[in-house]
Amino acid sequence: MNQQSNYAFLQKYQRLQLSVMFDDLIDLEFATIGFSKTDPSSFWNLALTDELLNEKQLDEIETKLTSLNRKTTIYFENRHDLANLVSLLVIRNYKKSFEDCWQFWDNGQIDTKHFESTKKVNTDKDLKIFIDTFNACYRKDDPQNPYGELGEYLRVTEDAWHRHHAANRLEYFLTYKGDRPVAVSTLTNYEDIGYISNVGSLMEVRGEGFGKAATHYCVDRSIRNGHTEHCLATEEGHYPNEFYKRIGFSIRFTALGYTQTASTN
Repeated sequence: MNQQSNYAFLQKYQRLQLSVMFDDLIDLEFATIGFSKTDPSSFWNLALTDELLNEKQLDEIETKLTSLNRKTTIYFENRHDLANLVSLLVIRNYKKSFEDCWQFWDNGQIDTKHFESTKKVNTDKDLKIFIDTFNACYRKDDPQNPYGELGEYLRVTEDAWHRHHAANRLEYFLTYKGDRPVAVSTLTNYEDIGYISNVGSLMEVRGEGFGKAATHYCVDRSIRNGHTEHCLATEEGHYPNEFYKRIGFSIRFTALGYTQTASTN
């Protein structure tokens, strides 16, 4: 018996990220390529599919992404009926580069502690504080951070806010300890989805509830905005995955990113 597919959700997620992280979505019928002009990482340059691709289809995807000066990454739900896709990708010199763990709010109790110390980013001055704090929350040697330093992602984050904050599609939040910003979070509003991302807290305040507060504030805002799905994605097997389980999220499914390590031509 086939597992229930979450492909429609992943398609909607791609559209959610269009003009936020993705500059373009390219429909190939058997896959949809998401492409970022600014961030070259595999997370933001990939082909989403729900099919057992054949060699010709893979060639077409590879040709397109190569023309965009990007490595080819194939992104798909981790389901038994797509296992043969993994086999083909391995033969074609692909390796698993990441596994997204999609977690959804369980409709539990929202902890409002620190809510009075959380503010929305509304001005360019606020945005600079957000970017500086966000950068400080993600350090290379942080054992709780599987992503490393943010690099080009910071510029994309700044540009996306300028494009979308006025229409409330993107909402950035800062959580303070006294007069010092110590945590950040982002809510992306799209159709019935409230997508939570960019959650981080400074290492020196870990364990004081600021990361939880930044996340729960987004959940509360997502509910108030009328969404029915409140979700986030973490790297399977890393600390954030367990953290979000503890504060009210449950895993619905995982999705795999396989990136080509060498050309087959």
